[in-house]
Amino acid sequence: MRFRYIANACFEITLSTGEVILTDPWFEGPCQQTWWNFPPAPEPLKVEVWARRPDLIYISHLHHDHLHPRTLEPFARDIPVMIGKMNTPNLRNALAALGFTDIRQIPFETEAPLGDRGVKAVLFKDFHGNTRGDDSQVEYDLDTSLYLTDADGTRLFCAVDNTILPADAERIARQYGPPDIAQVPYASASLFPMAMADYDDAAKLKATKALRARTSANFRDVFLALGAKRVIPAGGEYVLGGPAAGLSRFLPQPLESELRATLDAVEQADALAKLYPGDVLDSATLAVTPDPRAPYRGFDDALRAAYALTLAGRAPSFTELALPADTPFDWNRALKKCAANFAARRARMGLALPMDIYLDARATDGEPAFLFRLALDSDAGEMVDGDADSARASLSYALDARLLFCLITGLVSWNAMEASALMGIRRRPDVYTHDLHRSMVHFTLLS
Repeated sequence: MRFRYIANACFEITLSTGEVILTDPWFEGPCQQTWWNFPPAPEPLKVEVWARRPDLIYISHLHHDHLHPRTLEPFARDIPVMIGKMNTPNLRNALAALGFTDIRQIPFETEAPLGDRGVKAVLFKDFHGNTRGDDSQVEYDLDTSLYLTDADGTRLFCAVDNTILPADAERIARQYGPPDIAQVPYASASLFPMAMADYDDAAKLKATKALRARTSANFRDVFLALGAKRVIPAGGEYVLGGPAAGLSRFLPQPLESELRATLDAVEQADALAKLYPGDVLDSATLAVTPDPRAPYRGFDDALRAAYALTLAGRAPSFTELALPADTPFDWNRALKKCAANFAARRARMGLALPMDIYLDARATDGEPAFLFRLALDSDAGEMVDGDADSARASLSYALDARLLFCLITGLVSWNAMEASALMGIRRRPDVYTHDLHRSMVHFTLLS
């Protein structure tokens, strides 16, 4: 098995049978409004991948850094696409809307043959609600992971972005065998601390350092529990562009040097296989063949942040949206409808609102446009004057009204956009409430 890194969570897996599986293609252009691959894939590498027809494409989940229409555009629509059998049709519908005709849904934790040449796959759904291991009340399958057994017995585990913890890794190794190669996530696509409007730079840097230390330790412990021979950090390789470019100083992904130091502390530094675009890891020798075209090899924080600033002039796509002036959008009516949908969905989930939620919409020039409140003691939302009630617990989103329009009409997902830092987040008290953030995906006109 040859494991070739392209970008982010995109790998080109060449099996012993000669078959090729392409995972989570995103290597061309921006996604999530202001996300950009880092390190970027060189143009010749992109051309090579596009020119080679894979036998199968695996899409782990719906977010555009895994399901990217612009990157997928050159691929033939009859290529089989493998996804997990989720409890919503969202991922399947998105692929069908792009024109893919052979979408294969695999039941979770059920070993399924891939063709008739001895290759087998097992898919896993979300392990936990977040990287702290909290369970979620939000019944919405999102992330998936792939365990692949080649015809020659070589085993590969791709956790992708999934919130895997050491106990999950230990169970996988016990049930399916320790993988030869493991791809383990080492950071979440989190709004924290980048979007925290109440934090100054010093507070953000302190939070970033603590977050990196925690995720590096989890990366190490998951690897040890899996018992893999080589471990690849991947999933979450990006920088921010556009108006959020400067916030790339506070990215949560640890550097290669930080991950290596964490593994070195348990005498496992040689197991780390930090791959750059085009690099190949061979399962037979466990050696890495570096691609000389890969840019930014061994980058540090300063180099990554400097690259992000070259993207500062890129405008998020929502800024191209012009709300009609002659027929003003009825925000009050629309947001009250969203609030009713949100309340009905929370009731079905048994999720009580733990605090007030404020939507602090801003005009194009950044000036306040309106303030909408969802009160914890009411299912109905309302427009309010002034500021948030400082005596009550609250979560406040400050965001461009055009972006809010995209969110409530389903053009953009709340959960995907949080991480892009295009919103200013304030919470009182300063405590993360995972289900509340995740449930915002249902605050739409379509929920």
